[in-house]
Amino acid sequence: MMSGDGLPQALSFDDVILLPGRSRVEPWQVDISTKASRRTSIRIPLIAAPMDTVSEWRLAVSLALLGGVAVIHRNMSREEQLNHVEKVKRHPKVKLAELYVEAGDECCRVVEYMRSLGLRNLPLVSGGRPVGTVRFTDLAGCRCGERVEKYARGEAVYPIDALREALEVLRGGRYDTVALTGEGGVFLGTVVFDEALRDYQPAVDSEGRLLVAAAVSPFDVERVKMLDGVADILVIDVAHFHNDNVMNAVRRFAKDLVSDLVVGNIGTSEAVVDAFSIVERVDGLRVGIAGGNICTTSGVAGVAAPTLYAVMMARRGLEEVGVDPGEVPIIADGGIRGSGDAVKALAAGASAVMSGYMLAGTDEAAAPLIRVGGRAYKPYRGMASRGAMERRFAVDRYSRVAKRVEEGIEGLVPYRGPLEKVVAEFVEGVKAGLGYAGAASIEELWRVARFARIASRIGAYTGTVKTEA
Repeated sequence: MMSGDGLPQALSFDDVILLPGRSRVEPWQVDISTKASRRTSIRIPLIAAPMDTVSEWRLAVSLALLGGVAVIHRNMSREEQLNHVEKVKRHPKVKLAELYVEAGDECCRVVEYMRSLGLRNLPLVSGGRPVGTVRFTDLAGCRCGERVEKYARGEAVYPIDALREALEVLRGGRYDTVALTGEGGVFLGTVVFDEALRDYQPAVDSEGRLLVAAAVSPFDVERVKMLDGVADILVIDVAHFHNDNVMNAVRRFAKDLVSDLVVGNIGTSEAVVDAFSIVERVDGLRVGIAGGNICTTSGVAGVAAPTLYAVMMARRGLEEVGVDPGEVPIIADGGIRGSGDAVKALAAGASAVMSGYMLAGTDEAAAPLIRVGGRAYKPYRGMASRGAMERRFAVDRYSRVAKRVEEGIEGLVPYRGPLEKVVAEFVEGVKAGLGYAGAASIEELWRVARFARIASRIGAYTGTVKTEA
């Protein structure tokens, strides 16, 4: 795509619109299942970015239950990151709550706690293991100062292998909660009655376990070895993959990996061609440079590849090396503010989008909830911000030693409530977008999508940009 002066047109999301097309399906009939890597399928085209205020095991579990996948960030020790990944892989296919009472709790306090929750029973936990349940009705005659275990019953405790039975018990209406246990009877969490009514369509591996990805440095081979075969996908986590040192480092271990390998970030077709010529195995492309909502690389360095442009260039690069985009997915990373941007990225050739901003304000995001002036917020920061670099586990993402300059900022995002609500809005928006464009699936969208440039961006001219351009 060239402008009148011969310079490439690096289009961003705000520069274009997607034109409506003849549709043969309603939005609810649209299939948005896709790939996150060569061998890994997801039910919704949403991947959580590896940011230390966003993607840890709680968000990864919740997103996988909803059909997406999260990339556990690497701004932590190797052992801690492995622990986060393993927690996701061990988690049952149901949401668990941290609701329980402990042996030794004072009876009257438990009564008030249960009344505030509106629950008729709660698990009783002792020494990290559930030993039964406490019923609200049984506490009617308790005296303040008494220990709650005096009124406990040895029931409503189920091993993870009996999850289906536990859900049936909740559907029966006798209990509001049941306790779920893992290996050795260790308490995993509480299943609340409304979970028994949900119809999750989770993203799972071949063994039925929740999907999870992990960010790795190309220069931290020990971390790669530790996570390989545990995480479903390893995501090379550098700001500029099209670098000889980076590509050669990845080449040394790529072909021997058990997990799928997603490389990035890249922004040009030349980067795709070089990646495939140097690295023997590439299972996905993470594209977009300096397009993030809190990335300041373009201002600091004057260099960028806007995400929409990067998707188009990656698609061109795959064509040049003879690789089917349906086989090796393109992941649009950066500046995805909502479903509208996601639909544009998908129309340009992406299989999925990666976002931190959309998810940062949710309950499940890694950052704590804070209040400012009576309003609720969550901290959010770029991985090249001062705060992120001070943790020092991921400073090599932006070549910190060489550059010694910040390329990201820190701030607050409004609290948005449960992840489920945010994802539901995203999914409905994406389905609506595909419906308007006349596509019943993401792959069909690649074939029928038509872009138009915004007239105010180019003066009086409005033209059509084909996704192949």
